[in-house]
Amino acid sequence: MILPGKEEFDLREYRYIYIQSGNGKITKDNFVNIIASANSPLIPKKGGVLSENFIIITPDNKHFYGLSYSKDLIGWRQQIEKGIVILDLNIGEIKDGKYFSILNGEKYKLEDCQFERYNFYDETGNLIKSNTPVEKEKIL
Repeated sequence: MILPGKEEFDLREYRYIYIQSGNGKITKDNFVNIIASANSPLIPKKGGVLSENFIIITPDNKHFYGLSYSKDLIGWRQQIEKGIVILDLNIGEIKDGKYFSILNGEKYKLEDCQFERYNFYDETGNLIKSNTPVEKEKIL
């Protein structure tokens, strides 16, 4: 298993969004709202955004939900950052494969964080919708 964003790719970037929700669940609408809030006009010219179905939990128990975007990296980055500002959210990213760095200046060692995933298929092909812890040793 690979931690989304730990490795860099030419045509895909990964970000983690801090979204407070009453029930501890993320929905597709959370990400749609981030992108749509700055939708006049849409900045990126190609590519798209995907939920990574992965969560980084900081030592102070903030849950950051992963997403990635492709192709027009500059355009998608600007679109998402505008939405984050409009909705007063926070965003983080993995730096140097070792740190989780948040836009507000907070920085954590990945080894000090916890990880979960959701909406994935287990080894027998069953869809697991609930948040499920991931062992650090398997992704770091």
